[in-house]
Amino acid sequence: MRRATTGLLAALLLVLAGWVSAPGASACGCTGGTPTELALRADAVFSGRLESREEAGDTVLHVFRVGTVYTGRVAARQGVLSPARCGLELSGEGPFLVFATREGDGLTAGSCGGTAPWTVEAAAEVQMLTGSGTPTPGSAGTEVRTGPSRTTLEAGAAAVLVVVVGGLLLRRRGRDGRG
Repeated sequence: MRRATTGLLAALLLVLAGWVSAPGASACGCTGGTPTELALRADAVFSGRLESREEAGDTVLHVFRVGTVYTGRVAARQGVLSPARCGLELSGEGPFLVFATREGDGLTAGSCGGTAPWTVEAAAEVQMLTGSGTPTPGSAGTEVRTGPSRTTLEAGAAAVLVVVVGGLLLRRRGRDGRG
């Protein structure tokens, strides 16, 4: 019984260690689409110049000075969160045509969402679909939220699970040894 318990605990530890530390896929595959298709999938589309880029763990905050809003609620100074891996890969300050989705009270964008350097053709195609407007005054989503990342929370949950299961197995083994 002791050998089986030890083997089970060791197997559980290996499975949990692999689950928590397994790296994500390295390739960021995208299907792409036309500006019209991308705009129809987005909650917000705007043109803007990249003002700042701040990385915090596995998230990057891009802050844009917004020029034109094609669709959605967008502030004059708008933050867009992006994953550090497979996120926005912007070079220079722009201008960029940003396609974002609303997540909670903020905007997010990734490498597959269509955000790219602004072109007359792409902007005209989006404007024909949506019209255009001006951003709302002020700033929105321009500060990085602090707190543990999802990976840290998963690792903590796995550690707690290992301790609880290990404790139960040891307790059971102690009872079996007394009887």
